[in-house]
Amino acid sequence: MKKIIIVISFLFSSISFNAQTYVNYAEGKSIETTTKNNKDLALLVDGNLSTGSLMFNPKGKPYVIELNLTAEFKIGGVHLYMDDKGILPIRNFQIQYKSGTEWFDIPEAVIKDNFSSEKSIVFNYPISMSAIRIVTSNESTFGLLEWQVWGTDVPKMPYQIKKEISKPFLASKHWICVNQMGYNLGAPKRFTVPTAKTNLLFSIYETKSGKLVYQGIVNNKTGDFSDFNPKESTKKEYYIELGGDGLGKAKSYAFAIGRHLLQNMSYQPAVDFFNDSRSIMGSHPSAYGGTPWRDGTYYTDEVPSMILMYLSNPVFFDKMPVTMNWKAEKEKALSKDFTYISAYKDDNPMEKVIGYYSKLPPLKNASTPDIIQCIRYGIGWNLINPVSEDPSGDPLGKELHSQTIEQFAYFLYGYPAYKKYIGEEFYKIVLDSTVKWWYESGLFNVITEVGDPKGRHAPGHSIMPNLMMYEVAKRENLANADYYLKAAQVQTQWMIKNADWSNPAFTKGQRMSEHKTINGLAHFLYHYPELAPEGLKQKLVDWAQQAVLLSDNMWDFRKFDQSTWTLPGYNEAGNVIGFPACALSVAMVLDNGELKDRLVELAYAHYDNFMGRNPQNSSAANHPHLGFKGLDSAWPFPDKRTDVCARLELTRGSLSSLPGSEMYPFNPVGRPRHGEGWTAYNSCWNLSIAYLNFFENVSDPSVLSKIDP
Repeated sequence: MKKIIIVISFLFSSISFNAQTYVNYAEGKSIETTTKNNKDLALLVDGNLSTGSLMFNPKGKPYVIELNLTAEFKIGGVHLYMDDKGILPIRNFQIQYKSGTEWFDIPEAVIKDNFSSEKSIVFNYPISMSAIRIVTSNESTFGLLEWQVWGTDVPKMPYQIKKEISKPFLASKHWICVNQMGYNLGAPKRFTVPTAKTNLLFSIYETKSGKLVYQGIVNNKTGDFSDFNPKESTKKEYYIELGGDGLGKAKSYAFAIGRHLLQNMSYQPAVDFFNDSRSIMGSHPSAYGGTPWRDGTYYTDEVPSMILMYLSNPVFFDKMPVTMNWKAEKEKALSKDFTYISAYKDDNPMEKVIGYYSKLPPLKNASTPDIIQCIRYGIGWNLINPVSEDPSGDPLGKELHSQTIEQFAYFLYGYPAYKKYIGEEFYKIVLDSTVKWWYESGLFNVITEVGDPKGRHAPGHSIMPNLMMYEVAKRENLANADYYLKAAQVQTQWMIKNADWSNPAFTKGQRMSEHKTINGLAHFLYHYPELAPEGLKQKLVDWAQQAVLLSDNMWDFRKFDQSTWTLPGYNEAGNVIGFPACALSVAMVLDNGELKDRLVELAYAHYDNFMGRNPQNSSAANHPHLGFKGLDSAWPFPDKRTDVCARLELTRGSLSSLPGSEMYPFNPVGRPRHGEGWTAYNSCWNLSIAYLNFFENVSDPSVLSKIDP
């Protein structure tokens, strides 16, 4: 009997030794932050994600979220659940612990370039502490749902957490998601049937006659009719029909097919948007943010995007209707009866408007196209005062931003193409100011900052502007032309060495600004192959391979990373419509083959996504009647507020939003992302229009290096 008791005792001892006890010491504890100390903070330790996220806005300043453990405990790690829906997770932060009265760093808890909404941090060994805190130093708005602090044993995520369970979407009929605007002749033409379970037969009919014109097979939920290039496609529309898999027959929205159709149908709303969204003189007499375009800022790229779009097809833009009247606008701006409506951080905008119309040379050519007048307006505004401040919590504040001065380089570079509209006196003022401010703004330096997902500081953004100034300096016989070339070379060398394409911080994590990185690198190799640093081509090949790897899905959609579809938290519209410009610029320097072909396919697929080939089966435009042709389904989740912020809901050609991860791979009832437009999205659209033209030889891409005076 004694032996049995010993065995049983040993058995219980073993069980106790091997079992793990998970204790969350954060639950119910008090929290304080740099700016908040109220009952809402209790939501961070209630064990329930569905109670909602708390939003923090450090505005780039040091920020602390501190949890008082009330006594000293041994802590082995933490779990952080961050908002991945409407707000970005914390990107850069560290965890510190308190022992006695001192705070100490935890080396393994220094986190950089985080885009994950669920973060498990296990310490190298348990640490005794009485308090623990999250410390950030350069963050913009982020959201936090739940914070768990574990004892010696740290479970795998998720553990002891209540999460919302989303119900799968059940379709009553097939969804056939197409580019509602249409497809270009000779280009990839694909669509998605997310409801298909097997490989289904699809048929294409002429909308008006009902004539069957093409048949094919949907393969793995994707259909392809790239080889359908009807000669008599002008003014004809088509639709796709299919059925099967237990669902009845369904029809797609109608679409057109034509020569350079995507560009031709985009020019007018693209130009109209920047006419309407001009600060003070556009569709609303306000200047939210204090730059030439309402809600614009130093990095939103309005002027460069319009210049590249113009250079891609100047003949077309020269023939577009002229609706802007410089003399009438001058009279309006200088009238004693004119009053503007004050807006957030508008920085005394009338000083710039009055200066533009009274201190700078007048616009003498009344037939100047709207797009050139918009370009001149933006450059003129910044000539009067190039100092600005991003209104969205930028820690840099008000200064002479390098990306503002970069815009002048584009203007100078393209000037020979539109000097018939803009006098040489204006040009000389821009040239002298640019040469002066280039050094002051740091554009000869190697810029090593990798910006956050707001899109402020895309790595390598100075490469293309420096190459443009190299051409301008040679044209103007300036003594320091090689300075600009050298700056572009050393910045490119830094990118070759440091850019990690597997880290979204260098690619899709730059949101709508990725083109500043990729197009600059591709521009260098395309136009200056003999001057480009060694390894540049392979660097672009690597980027293309990564883009292809992340796009192996039914939407031909380049994902954020292998497990995440879109940039966490933010509206995706700018990145999606900017991707074609990136992909086509790289395709133009790749060797012919499968990689190039697939990259081109993805470029057109993202234009498709922008115009309806997505899990919502809707275009990015919330108000298609304001300048968009051929769109049947508007973005259904607009910003419900009206007459707010930059008043971009009043403009023609405004873009709203696109599906985020919550709707992928196919969940139309998923939570929509923010529905407010932004000039940066339309800048990306301009660039993709431009690179479609360059790629399709509407205008020879060499125009970007051989603009003759």
